[in-house]
Amino acid sequence: MKLRSKIFISILLVSLTTLTISSYYLINRNHIDNIMREKDRSLNEFTFLVNTLDNGINAQSKKEELRPLFLRYLEYYKTRDIILMIYDDKEPYAVNFSEVDLKYYEHLFTVQEGTRQLQVIEIENKHYFFVSGKLTKSSNFNIIYARDISTLYKLKSQSIYLSLLIATTSTLLLGFLSYLYSKWITRPIEMLNQNAKEISEGNYSVRNIPSKDEFRTLGNAFNQMAEAIETHTAQLEEKAKDLQEFIDNLSHEMNTPLTSIQGYSEFLIKANASLDQKQRAAQNIHVEAKRMKDIYTKLIQLTLTRVHEPDLSTVMITDLFHELEERFIFQLDIQDIFLEKVIEIDQMTLDYTLILMLLSNLIKNSIQALPNGGTIVIKSYQHNENPVLEVSDNGYGIPKDKIDAIMIPFYRVDKSRSRKTGGAGLGLSICKSIANLHHADIVIQSDEGQGTKIQIIFYKTVTTS
Repeated sequence: MKLRSKIFISILLVSLTTLTISSYYLINRNHIDNIMREKDRSLNEFTFLVNTLDNGINAQSKKEELRPLFLRYLEYYKTRDIILMIYDDKEPYAVNFSEVDLKYYEHLFTVQEGTRQLQVIEIENKHYFFVSGKLTKSSNFNIIYARDISTLYKLKSQSIYLSLLIATTSTLLLGFLSYLYSKWITRPIEMLNQNAKEISEGNYSVRNIPSKDEFRTLGNAFNQMAEAIETHTAQLEEKAKDLQEFIDNLSHEMNTPLTSIQGYSEFLIKANASLDQKQRAAQNIHVEAKRMKDIYTKLIQLTLTRVHEPDLSTVMITDLFHELEERFIFQLDIQDIFLEKVIEIDQMTLDYTLILMLLSNLIKNSIQALPNGGTIVIKSYQHNENPVLEVSDNGYGIPKDKIDAIMIPFYRVDKSRSRKTGGAGLGLSICKSIANLHHADIVIQSDEGQGTKIQIIFYKTVTTS
């Protein structure tokens, strides 16, 4: 059931229930009040009648002498539509309403002397207020007084009929008004529903118009959700674009060495080449195969860093820097590059293997930027209470407009030089992934022709100096 229908039915039920209960209470209360007034009136009039009759009776009066007195009162009360019956014990002595069957009021003869018995009795669809009592001076006489109160019950019936008529009219009016109200109050929800449907169909630009009531918060939350979905979708599209670019670059990078290998291998198979030409072709095949292996290794490393959880342990910085030096000692000697180590933090809590991979990529990039000698400095220190690992060189440097892009896989500042030195443009992307696993940032500072400084700033890594 829709919310609009629930609101419509709820308003209708509550309103009608309230109206019915209040009408019943008022009608019943009014009827009881009328009955009580008639009771007091009848009782007072009956008492007055008995007292008057007692005053008109002498102790020496005989029954036959009392009949004219009683008949005068019967005629008087008959003109007032009041039934008056006087019984000698249980025998009728003076009665002005003989049509009333004795069985209806026979039990009223049991009234005790000095008391009054009152009762509402229904006789042939009419209601009477009966009062019975005995004369004081002649206790043999039972006085029965009856007042017709059918008007009160008719009034109650009319009130009930009127209340039903009002309830019917109110049902129609309330039904119409509650329908309009439910439609008005659920309009923001229907708008949200419609907007949500459009979003599900791919239209992420829809926004809910803020209202001035409680739905404003819901509308704002919906707008924030729509903005988040639109942003997330844009990010996914951007990632898909980047992935496609990554695949295109990978295809290009793999195609180049494969083409070279294929060409040189066909040359070796078909050509009548000299020994020197064959050695040169074999050397080129070796270089291109090495480049393909390097691309494969880098891609595996990049994949591992994206799904790997760091295995944190206490790392001695001296041991880390020493292994880095041993790893690149031959390349450093061949290119006459001096490696300087500055240690201000002795130990840090890191994943040794991943950090070794990260620093190795940075040092390899520095070596490629220093073909004719130079200096590479690796440091550990603390800056603004954050531990930092740093690799810097005085090599080619990076243009300012290229610094933000060098973390993209396969991106290379100088494609000709990178291809010559064998780089595939994956090293810094791997470094970024490793830094993310350690909750660290990579900050690059470089000037073209002045060298490069790369800082790995750790924000949540436990350190011990």
